[in-house]
This record gives sequence, structure tokens and C-alpha cells, in this order.
Amino acid sequence: MAPNASRRGIVIALGAVALAAPVPGFSQQKIYRIGYLSNDPEPRTSSHTFKAFMMGLQELGWTEGKNIDLRIRTSGGREERLPQLAAELVRERVDIIVTSGSAATRAANAATDRIPIVFGSAANPVEQKLVASLARPGGNVTGLALFVQELGPKRLQLLKEMMPGATRFTRVYQAGSIASVQPAIMSEDDAAARQLGITLEHVPVADMAAVEAAFAGAVRLRTHAMILTGAPLFVANREVIAGLALKYGLATMTADVRFAEAGALVSYGENFVSRYRRAAFLVDKILRGAKPSDIPVEQPALFELVVNLKTAKALGVTLPESFLLQADRVIR
Repeated sequence: MAPNASRRGIVIALGAVALAAPVPGFSQQKIYRIGYLSNDPEPRTSSHTFKAFMMGLQELGWTEGKNIDLRIRTSGGREERLPQLAAELVRERVDIIVTSGSAATRAANAATDRIPIVFGSAANPVEQKLVASLARPGGNVTGLALFVQELGPKRLQLLKEMMPGATRFTRVYQAGSIASVQPAIMSEDDAAARQLGITLEHVPVADMAAVEAAFAGAVRLRTHAMILTGAPLFVANREVIAGLALKYGLATMTADVRFAEAGALVSYGENFVSRYRRAAFLVDKILRGAKPSDIPVEQPALFELVVNLKTAKALGVTLPESFLLQADRVIR
């Protein structure tokens, strides 16, 4: 056989082998392990934010069972379990951890300085030492920062518009939750209350028994409305809280649409569905090679006011037409 013919035969044979072999990243595409750390009791069935995150991933080409393997860990509102759950994800060698809330983010950050972490919502991440700065996070953590201090005064303003004659409100918050920024939150809320001619009481609670005690105490003090933050304890027990509001006959201003959908009178806060779809975009960037330290922390500013007219009727509360016109959504 001629030398050239022999070489051509070798090339053809090698080409056949190459065509038969799996193409890395295609037919043998890596399946990335994504850890999801949250306080929601049942993310797959009851969490709008989780569903939004999954929708965002799917839009970007990530499908569970095909190129991603989801490892979900939830505390059910018990923050003390989060460090253990974060450690489990680290032991399972996930490629990235997505967190929901400040406590989950702190737990993940304490568990690893190597695995990338993307938070869908965390209050004051610089003050909590989760990142060096918003523009340059600097470590293994990035995500979407929450507006916390800015929303309190707006909620007070909306309550005053809803109940013009009201003079006393009670703000209930979870003891220990975002403790480092609570003093600043209270200071801004108190300043706004003084301008509105309102007496504002701050009540820390540790469990649901204390939440009910806060409702009972508010009735004794003739409080006109309760304000509840978006703390993990409250999110996990939002239906119970809505029931307590009806039991004690108190109007409630809450942190986001999940509360109003569960039966709270009014919610005002950030659009969590949009921010968790955005979190999927950050995860996509990291899985494709970007470093968390180079991805600026984002501060989306999309807010929504939701009113539950069923609850208003049950409470015997008549809402001004001018207030209803501001609502982004009315539940009838």
C-alpha cells in the first residue's frame, strides 16, 4: 500500500473514533449540583420565589435532571437549623448555593468560603459583612440586596392614608433577625412616625406564642394596626398570622404579596418573583465561568402594593378610594 494511502486510512479511522466518542459538554454534559437554602416549609409547592427561580433557570437552558441536580434544604422558619443545613450542602459538594433571606445567607457564608453563593434576598449585605461592597463583593458571595430601612417609612405612610384617623401602630419583628440593622430600622421608622403624628411601638418576638401575645397586647393598647416584617418566622406562618389578625380584629400591613394572598389586609414590599428570576441569571453566569467576586450586588427597585378586600370586609374596614387606586393588585 502506498504511504499516502496508509496515512489516509489512519486519518479516516481516527475520525470514525472521534465521531463515535461522546463530545464533552454535549452528550455527556456535566450535571451541576445547585443547593437551595431557605426557610420556606415546602418550596416546590408553596413558594412563589422558588418557582420564579426555577422558571428563570429553565428560560436560561437549565433543566432539573438534565444539566442540574437540585439539593433543597429548608428550616421551616427555624433559623437555628440553617447552619446545619448549610453544612450538609457543603458536604454534598454542591457547585453553587442559592439562599433565600439574610439568615440563610449568613449560614451559607459561615459554612464555606469556596463554594459560590447567590442570595435572592439579603438585607444590608455590606453591614452584615456578606460582601466587601455592592460594586465589588470580593469573595464567594453575590446576589440581590433587600431594601429594608427604606420601606418602613413608606409602610407607615400607606397605613396613615388607609386609616387617616389612626394614631397608634405596633411593629412586630423577629428577635435576632438581621439584628445588626434593627437599630437603624427603628430609628428611621420612629422619625417617620413622628412626622405623621403616630405613636409607634416596636415589639420583638421569638416564636408564634409571642406573636399572638403581641396581637393581644396591641388590642389592650387600642392599636389601630399591626406592621409585620418579612422575617422567616412570619413568612413560614403567614396563614396563622392572617388568622390572628381576624381573631383580634386588627388591620395588618405586611412585607410582601405572600402575606396578602394568605389573608393579611395589606402588603407592601418588593416584588420577590422578579428578583428570584433575576437570581437565576446570576447563577447562570457563575455556572458558565464568572466569579461571584466580579459580579456586583444588585438592588432591584420594583415594589408592589396588594390589598385583600375579602379581609377588609371581614374586619369591617372601609378603605378610601384614593388608597385603593394606588394598589398594584386587589384580591377580591
